[in-house]
Amino acid sequence: MSTTRFALALALASGLCCTVAFTRGETPATTTLAPAAHPVALSDLPIRRITLYRSGVASFERRGTVLDDEVLRLKFENAQVNDVLKTLVAADFSGKGTVKGVSYASNAPLARRLAAFGINLGDEPSLAALLGRLRGTNVAITLPEGQVAGTILGGETREEAAGNSEKPIAAPYLNIVTAKGIRSVNLNQARGIELADPELQEELALALTAIAQQRQERSRALDVSFTGKGEREVGVLYTHEAPVWKASYRVLLDQTKPTRLNGWAVVENTTDEDWNDVRLSLVSGRPVSFTMDLQEPLFAFRPAVAVPAVGGLAPRVYAEAMIGSLEDRAANVRQLQNRLSLANSQQTMDKLEARREAPAPSSPVLAGLDERGAGQTHFDYAELVASSPAAAMAAQTGEVFHYDVSTPTTIARQSSAMIPILSSDVKTRRVSILSPGADNQTRYPMRGLELTNSSELQLLPGPLAIYDSGVYAGDAMIEQIAPGDTRLLSYATDLEVVAVSRVQDDSDMIRLRIVNGSFEQTRNSVHKTIYKLRNKNEKTGRTVILEQAKMPGYSFAGGQKPSGETGSLDRFEVDLKPGEKTEFVVTQESRGATIIGLNTFDDRTILAWQQSGKVSPKVLEAVREVSRRQAAIKQVERKIADLDAEWKRISDDQNRTRENMRTIDRNSDLYTRYMKKFADQETQGEQIGAENIGAKKQLRELQDELNRFISELNVE
Repeated sequence: MSTTRFALALALASGLCCTVAFTRGETPATTTLAPAAHPVALSDLPIRRITLYRSGVASFERRGTVLDDEVLRLKFENAQVNDVLKTLVAADFSGKGTVKGVSYASNAPLARRLAAFGINLGDEPSLAALLGRLRGTNVAITLPEGQVAGTILGGETREEAAGNSEKPIAAPYLNIVTAKGIRSVNLNQARGIELADPELQEELALALTAIAQQRQERSRALDVSFTGKGEREVGVLYTHEAPVWKASYRVLLDQTKPTRLNGWAVVENTTDEDWNDVRLSLVSGRPVSFTMDLQEPLFAFRPAVAVPAVGGLAPRVYAEAMIGSLEDRAANVRQLQNRLSLANSQQTMDKLEARREAPAPSSPVLAGLDERGAGQTHFDYAELVASSPAAAMAAQTGEVFHYDVSTPTTIARQSSAMIPILSSDVKTRRVSILSPGADNQTRYPMRGLELTNSSELQLLPGPLAIYDSGVYAGDAMIEQIAPGDTRLLSYATDLEVVAVSRVQDDSDMIRLRIVNGSFEQTRNSVHKTIYKLRNKNEKTGRTVILEQAKMPGYSFAGGQKPSGETGSLDRFEVDLKPGEKTEFVVTQESRGATIIGLNTFDDRTILAWQQSGKVSPKVLEAVREVSRRQAAIKQVERKIADLDAEWKRISDDQNRTRENMRTIDRNSDLYTRYMKKFADQETQGEQIGAENIGAKKQLRELQDELNRFISELNVE
């Protein structure tokens, strides 16, 4: 069967499963989904294809045959069950059968599960207690004197003497109703007890099975039920957590031959099942994958409501709530049936077959798949979704790349393997790489390669070992490299190239003008990185790639341009001949303006800049005018300070005079002279006060005029 028919049959089978109606009383044999008593062994549905993703999941495809109605048992670790329940799809490809469903042991608490059986073993009851719970059940008890059969009436405990012991012991008795009456049986003497009811016997077996399954903590079984006639091909697809597959590479360098790149995949089989001759696909994409606890039963809280005590009311029947009429619902059913028939038509099969059998690109070791999945040989999820009768489904496919291993792969359980996935010639160039480091120190650059992915395949992140002329040269790391992309790789220290670097910073003002009363100073900053390089190898030249951190706001001077760049680095190339010494200078300039106050520079500095052509005569004259106005303000401020000082001197003298006048006779000549002096000082103080008021008014006017002059000052 082709893969296209496999995918379509899977979709149709999934749709048929969705339309099965489980109605009580209708064909019980077709609606029972219980763990099989005799499931087919796991090896009867072997793994045929495995797809490993770098997001930590793996997809498994199993295929095999069944005969008539069969159940296939799949075992998984407990940690994998939720993923399997979320992703499992089963299909019958023959068209003669269908998938009935999947059953597995409940994950409810053991006590809750045991309470649901006809015989409750949840509290580990004694034999007497267990039989007491079976009141009304017919049993046959084998005693030393023979067998007693009857219906269990109940149990009791009696005190009986125990040999020579003075203290009696409790003996369990079971009362049963026989054809001759009621008989009490000492259970300590019973040699065997048979349950006459086969259904009750089966319930006991199921309860014990649940207890046994609870002990199996590591694994859980899922039984996939198929129903049909004859031998048929079936399949199961599911996904669960798996180790991320890893890529590693080897680069084989040779002076006389093209560079060869070999790629290997490291794959781990951490399952408890051997992978025998499986088709292995390795996917670089990272589909969205999450975990959800689907096997744990959820019980919603429901409030307890008292039964209404009011009687006599007739029950009220409400009509079923529907969207649309009965005719609309019937039309929807017919439409679903038509879609299933159309999907099974030969026209659809031929169309899908033509798409699936398109040739895929190949390489000496693998076939790489493009974003559209051309050449896929496994489950086609897009066709599965398109053919499924689900009401609504959405998916988004990103850019992924597949490595399909061309030969069947075998990996034993709990083992790992390295699988060759790539062998191709690539373009390389030998270089030495000097990256940003400490200044004024002798440093050795790194020996490296400029590798161009000239293959048609994606190179995924991983380690890369370099072999030069058959000798191991070092290790490197690569990120994802698309076809045609180029990356720098370093793998060893280049001891034959010595590099000394130093940084020189200069800054010079090139222009000064006045803008809105402030100086606008334009400065030109020059940053130089000076490299001194020496090639100590007298036979072989070197290409040195110099990496420098980008400097925001700076541009390269003199038309100098980097040979390459990244988001944070600029790169320059310097070719060194054998034994050559050279100096390489990277010059970057930045021009910017800053705003500073007019009082920052004195007249002499401004005059010197004016003479060197950095300041215009108008700017010099404006600065001098500001200086004159500021000098006038300072003169008035000094006058006010002198008046304040004179007034303070007079005030202090008057205070001293008042103290003297208190101790002398008012009719004396000295008192009269003090009075005249006091009057003269009052007159002088009034004059000083008037002059002080006038000077302060003049100061405010001069300051206002200066502020207005400066705020309106714009001089180039």
